[in-house]
Amino acid sequence: MKRFFKALTATVLAVTMIFSLTACGQKLALGKEMIKCESQLDAVVKLDQGTLDAVVIDSIMAGYYAKTGDYAGKIAIVEDLVLAQEEYGIAGRKGDKAFVSKINDALIALNSNGKLGEVADKFGVKGSLAVKADTTNPLASADDDSWTKIVNSKKIVIGYTVFAPIAYEEAGALTGFDIELAKEVVKYLNEQNATDVKVEFLVINWDSKEALLEEGSIDLVWNGMTITEERKESMCISVPYLYNKQVAVVATADKDKYSDKDSFKNAVIGVEKGSAGQSCVEGPSEE
Repeated sequence: MKRFFKALTATVLAVTMIFSLTACGQKLALGKEMIKCESQLDAVVKLDQGTLDAVVIDSIMAGYYAKTGDYAGKIAIVEDLVLAQEEYGIAGRKGDKAFVSKINDALIALNSNGKLGEVADKFGVKGSLAVKADTTNPLASADDDSWTKIVNSKKIVIGYTVFAPIAYEEAGALTGFDIELAKEVVKYLNEQNATDVKVEFLVINWDSKEALLEEGSIDLVWNGMTITEERKESMCISVPYLYNKQVAVVATADKDKYSDKDSFKNAVIGVEKGSAGQSCVEGPSEE
């Protein structure tokens, strides 16, 4: 009888373990373990420190850090492994169609007059521009009061994270492609509408962007945000303005070790919480 209960207990423990792994864990699409970091830069820092084997981040950022600043020559993109092709969009609250329509109008006009290309060239992303000569505004007929509210408040609060070359500090001042483009967009809107709207930038937790928008702490998420069907359901998103990819980045010393998904099977991968990179590493839901 004692032997029977011993065997039964072992079986229950084994079943519990299997259930626990199935319920709480998920086989990753890339690597053996995923570490969620506060930002993409935080993930790169941890990679450089040796606490991660690789990170999955935006190609726009990866290309910048692989060639510029503290990490130049220290990190490398795994060139033959593109995990996702994406487009960036600027997000407002779900009902703010008239406001986002104004953003679309400005992006199209700035592309037409060459200012968009000028700003993009300054930050090395001109080849990734998604606004074209034939881009049209799908929200042109929007007539809600969201733009009027912005005009009356006289400010637009933009949520961002540190993410070079999109948004970063240089000589103590905030700059980057999205930062400078946002200033140009607001300048254009003021000139076209005889308004006096100022732009404010607020550092946010990327994982909280939807909640911050909804509660009104910010008016826009403008920070290299990937357009997804899920986000379209909860936000009003501009026309795409930049193309991007999700790529794997490793220490330069380990570059020959990684070439395809299988080579990452024992790797610990870092991602930004709530990012497209996290979705790539997790893979499709197992529902």
